[in-house]
Amino acid sequence: MRRYLLDTHILIWHVYNQKKLSRQIVDGFEDYNNRLFLSRVSLMEIAIKNRDGKLQLEDDFETILQMIDKHWGIEILDVENRHLITLSKLDYPEAHKDPFDHLLISQAITDKICLISADKKMKYYTTQGLELFEN
Repeated sequence: MRRYLLDTHILIWHVYNQKKLSRQIVDGFEDYNNRLFLSRVSLMEIAIKNRDGKLQLEDDFETILQMIDKHWGIEILDVENRHLITLSKLDYPEAHKDPFDHLLISQAITDKICLISADKKMKYYTTQGLELFEN
């Protein structure tokens, strides 16, 4: 059994455009022995970007929340103080200033969950304990 934390764009691709995902990642989603997690931070990011018109979704946000909860078998990972402690110590390059990503990385490091992402900047954090599964 593997535990995976989905980066926000990976969830969106999983739902709306699976062709963007590698076969290996799709296989991981389809293996019911694996546990899939989504950070509450990713839900915040989706809500904000959808509201601001930076992200166009086929479904309204409330429907997405219901689908995650009832149909996709994805567990929500809440932000806890232990994640914030890791965040406070996280070293990040000047070029990577995304606070949503910083918190996802901190959660993955703290909980020892493999982060699935297509963001090439994530490689930097493997030296800090991040296990990364790249798309």
